[in-house]
Amino acid sequence: MTTKSSADRAAGVARWVAAHLGWHVLPLHPDTKRPLAGCPDCRGGGGHTAAQCACLARGAGALCHGVWAASSDPAVVARWAGRWRTSVWAVHLGVSGLLCVDLDAHGGTPPAQPLNGVPWPAGDPLPVDGIDTYATLAGLRGAAVATTLATDTPSGGLHLLYAAQPGRWKSSTGRVRDGDDTVRTGLGWQIDIKAYGGYVILPGSTTAAGTYQRASTTVTPAPLPGWLAAELIRTGHDKHATPTASAAPPVTITAHDDQREARYAAGALRSACAELAEMPADSGRNRKLFRSTSRLAGMVAAGWIDRAQVETALTEAAGHAALPAGEIRYAIASGFRHPRPAPEHRSTT
Repeated sequence: MTTKSSADRAAGVARWVAAHLGWHVLPLHPDTKRPLAGCPDCRGGGGHTAAQCACLARGAGALCHGVWAASSDPAVVARWAGRWRTSVWAVHLGVSGLLCVDLDAHGGTPPAQPLNGVPWPAGDPLPVDGIDTYATLAGLRGAAVATTLATDTPSGGLHLLYAAQPGRWKSSTGRVRDGDDTVRTGLGWQIDIKAYGGYVILPGSTTAAGTYQRASTTVTPAPLPGWLAAELIRTGHDKHATPTASAAPPVTITAHDDQREARYAAGALRSACAELAEMPADSGRNRKLFRSTSRLAGMVAAGWIDRAQVETALTEAAGHAALPAGEIRYAIASGFRHPRPAPEHRSTT
């Protein structure tokens, strides 16, 4: 429940960081932790983007377009504090030159490989939360977790704030998809990166779950550590990086006899694998895998190609495209359950 004292305490922190650190802050709804929607003209988007918003352009403190309403003007922050008696305030990270490593403590069973692209140390116990995962990654890089502004969250997690180049870094969530046992996004299990377009709750704020407490003696974020910057670049968080295409490993595909149907099926499988292996995330990899499997399943049924060869080749190609193992198995099985007829014009009968 929001009380006068909790609202005053949270607003006081927001006013201080805006005035002394130049951070862009905004009030949040105490129950949902989402930005307040205080501008009726723009509520629901208003048919325009934040960059096109006349209300925001005036800089008078219109609360619209979510996090993009954040302001570093102490007068605006004071006006918000007087009107909106909320006990939850946040900082807009991207425009404030900040990056937050959000370490969760949500419980649950850790995956067999909790780090994205880094094997978990053999013989070490698996992590119990994101704090454990992050400390292990730092240790593997020969670094310690840097002393910086840190906030304990009511759930037992930890927010680490670092000074970072504005607009450079992408946000991410470290999670495991159903059916997989490896983290393939973000940095690692229960580690979230919040940066451009993201926000994080300020210490001193109070929600129904409890109060966010400063856990560090310092109130100044440390510069982004070099080892962490390197890890962010490695895992695709750098918006300034030029993507480099990685060549897909060759997949051995042979026709099981010299009939033109067999050669056609082998060629269709090679083509499907080459296309699938180079597909980036969010480009329809799952649909491509299903459709390719369905098409080739018809050729398997017609006796043109061996099922084992199709399954092995498509699995390798989908793995190169970073599809989770569970999704690969499901898509291939679904494709074989729904085979498309082999093309009649290739038949020799």
